[in-house]
Amino acid sequence: MEHLLQRQAVELARLAATIRSGLNQAESTIPGINQELRTLAELDLTEFQIEGPTLYIRPAGPSSARDDSFLVYQAALVMPGGIGAAVWDADEHTAYANAPYGEPVDLTPRFTPYDRCPAIVRALLVTQSAKMLDCFIRDVRLLGS
Repeated sequence: MEHLLQRQAVELARLAATIRSGLNQAESTIPGINQELRTLAELDLTEFQIEGPTLYIRPAGPSSARDDSFLVYQAALVMPGGIGAAVWDADEHTAYANAPYGEPVDLTPRFTPYDRCPAIVRALLVTQSAKMLDCFIRDVRLLGS
């Protein structure tokens, strides 16, 4: 039993270090990127939405033992909001994910800006930011063609 607890303590320490590292990276880059995106929004580059993958799922309440509903945090770049997360109820996200391809969904009402996301989501956003920015830049260039 003691050996199991030691392994779990090591795993928790590794997880905390990984989250801390991701959060430090995100905190040093994403606020500046969001400021630049706000500047672009002032030039009428609005109504863009870039969807990323699901980053994090957690119980909607204090514990999954007390409640079977979950919140889903999906990486998103929404103009003029910048990089952040679309927050879904798990059932709504499932319905959205299973909808026929091509039906657009407005993420704006679900959007939570980066600085209001939980620390774990902010840390995980750094892993998807470059891909979403690449898509955004490609879409903006297509407009200028």
